[in-house]
Amino acid sequence: MRFNRLHIENFAAIENLDVEFGPGLNVLYGPNDLGKSTVVAAIRLCLLLPHASTGCDQYVGWTGGEDPLVELTFQTEAQRIWRVHKRFGKSGASLLQESRNGQDFDDLERGRKVDGKLREILRWGIPGPGGTGGAKGLPTSFLATALLSAQDDVSAILRDSLQDDLTGSGKDQIAAALQAVAQDPLFLALLRETQAHRDAAYTDKGAKKTAKGSVFKLAAERLNETREERDKLQRIVSDSESVEIQLRNLTTRRAHKQEDLAEATRLVEELERLAAQAADRSSAEEQIRLAKEEVLRIQRIGAEAELAERKVEELVAKVGVAEEALNAARAMKAEADAELQAAEETSRAEGSDPGVADAIVRRQLELRKSAADQAVRDAQQRINAVLGAESLVAAASSAEQKLQERQADAAVTLESVSKAIAKLKAFEDKLRWCDLLQIALDVRAAGEETKSAQIAVDKGSSLQRRLEALSAELAV
Repeated sequence: MRFNRLHIENFAAIENLDVEFGPGLNVLYGPNDLGKSTVVAAIRLCLLLPHASTGCDQYVGWTGGEDPLVELTFQTEAQRIWRVHKRFGKSGASLLQESRNGQDFDDLERGRKVDGKLREILRWGIPGPGGTGGAKGLPTSFLATALLSAQDDVSAILRDSLQDDLTGSGKDQIAAALQAVAQDPLFLALLRETQAHRDAAYTDKGAKKTAKGSVFKLAAERLNETREERDKLQRIVSDSESVEIQLRNLTTRRAHKQEDLAEATRLVEELERLAAQAADRSSAEEQIRLAKEEVLRIQRIGAEAELAERKVEELVAKVGVAEEALNAARAMKAEADAELQAAEETSRAEGSDPGVADAIVRRQLELRKSAADQAVRDAQQRINAVLGAESLVAAASSAEQKLQERQADAAVTLESVSKAIAKLKAFEDKLRWCDLLQIALDVRAAGEETKSAQIAVDKGSSLQRRLEALSAELAV
């Protein structure tokens, strides 16, 4: 039988539906609650349920409350096309039509006779409707369950049997189908192969063959081998249980070691940071040393500048004295020149020996002039010393300014050094945690042990699965 067309109106959630079936396999698919199961129920009721049965009450249309309508067109053989039209309900009706070409249909049966004719056409082992003791509601049979079982009860096929059919039409149809299949060469080859396997296992009287090389003998040998292998695997599994316990212990240890490793990693990072700070401190100490040397040099320059200032003050005082002496010498020279001139005039006036007098006077004047020149030279030396002292004062002022700048730099450097010293103290406090590096090495070793144990456990698990498979095979 092949379905051609299906039309549904007001059937449960389906308001209006037309389905055209194509040749071969047709598949209804879609999301849940789309109405696929309702379509199958409509086909089941159209073929099996009388239109006036109360079994259709649950399929009354959800939207308008009108009586359901189902029309199904199907073909049983070439040029034998049938169309069933059923409107369910107490005031409903049934109509069965027949066609040779699928276009022109002739009315064949109406009312209750439609269901009787359908069961005669289908030959599913269902008797005609009516009669005393007749079944109420949706009729059942082996083929009806096998071909149109409900989606929520597909296992019903395992409960039904051809022996429970009320008529033999279903059994006759299956027998005819099997006879037709028996003429198929493929089926005959399969049947011969099956018979050969049966003859290898049983005698003509149906007893099991137990001779060497028989199926049951080989199965028994395989069973013994399987049992031996199972026992071997059970021993291996027992041995692997200790490995599994060790793995759990190692897993726990690994978790602890991982925590220690994380802490050690954090501390190593802290140590690296402190080491960098220590390097900075060394650099700062070197800078401090250089700054201290510079400060000492500047202090020496300052002391020399103070000494130079004192010398300058002394020289300034001496310059004053020298200037006074120079002025006195100049006055003395002027006085000597005046006296010499006066002596010459007196000598000429008195008429004495001018040569002797001039020699005496000239000698006296030369002595005075020489003393005045010496006084001038001494004063000039003192003035030059004062000028050198002024240069020293200027250098001392410049040195003092540089000293102040270096002192400011030294203050900044000392502050940096103080901070570096504080960081170094913190570094020295945390340095005792270096033994955590050894813990990190222990963690790595534990990880290696865990990997080895995991391999052993995986091997034990594989053996356990093989053991379970062998146990299942032995149970069969």
